[in-house]
Amino acid sequence: MTDVSKSPERIAGMFDAIAGRYDLLNHVLSAGIDRRWRTRAIRSLRLTGRERVLDLCTGTGDLAIAAARARPPAARTLPAPCSASATAS
Repeated sequence: MTDVSKSPERIAGMFDAIAGRYDLLNHVLSAGIDRRWRTRAIRSLRLTGRERVLDLCTGTGDLAIAAARARPPAARTLPAPCSASATAS
């Protein structure tokens, strides 16, 4: 029988297992849509340069990086990973 548990440990383990190839898979499988929605999400914030942006369950940090590179950039970006392996890749 397949384990369908949604425990935090199981979910973190799943993220750990795919962390090294997540960005590539995300870009390929979404046909680049992931980059477009991220750009739109940051643009919709209408940053003024004083904000702190929290990237919750950041994974590889693409959203935090986009906020830091925006013009004007967020005053501070705070990546908060839910998986240690995701931020190590």
